[in-house]
Amino acid sequence: MVDPTGLPLNSRPTNASDVVEVVWLPALLALFTAASTWLIWYYTYTVCTLEIATLTGCNPGSIARYVNVDVFGRMLTYGGLVGGIGGFWRYDMIKKERAARIAAQMQVAELQKQLEEQRAKNAAAREEAIQQAEEAIRQAEEDRRQEAEERRQEHRAFITALTELTAEIAHLRQQRNGGAHNGQ
Repeated sequence: MVDPTGLPLNSRPTNASDVVEVVWLPALLALFTAASTWLIWYYTYTVCTLEIATLTGCNPGSIARYVNVDVFGRMLTYGGLVGGIGGFWRYDMIKKERAARIAAQMQVAELQKQLEEQRAKNAAAREEAIQQAEEAIRQAEEDRRQEAEERRQEHRAFITALTELTAEIAHLRQQRNGGAHNGQ
């Protein structure tokens, strides 16, 4: 089962954590760039006095020492550019990372499926081997019984033949002894 947090951003509902994950770095980069732009302007800007204002048209107001339209526009422009580039980069990185995670999860799922299939095959092979072993044991027992029966029959035949032979010998002795007594 694939975890919905592992899906790419465009294939699942967006929530606040996704927005924060994508926006925090670009926002930080934009703020840093805007602050850097302002600092550079502030330390390189010539203070606008009344004499300079008549020549250049700068604003001699007290707040103009800290910010003006030109520097504010540059701060927004540079911050927006850096933040946007950082946002696209961040989104691309998140998308690639999630795609890699999904691929890894799918690979794990496939490996688990293969493992289960292999276990099933091994269980079937083990079951077949057990059946073959049981059949071999039954066959060996049957062979032993047949051999034992054959030995019993051979033993009976031997005993019968020996009994007949003994009876024949006894009969021949009787005839010989009876014939010897009769003839003498």
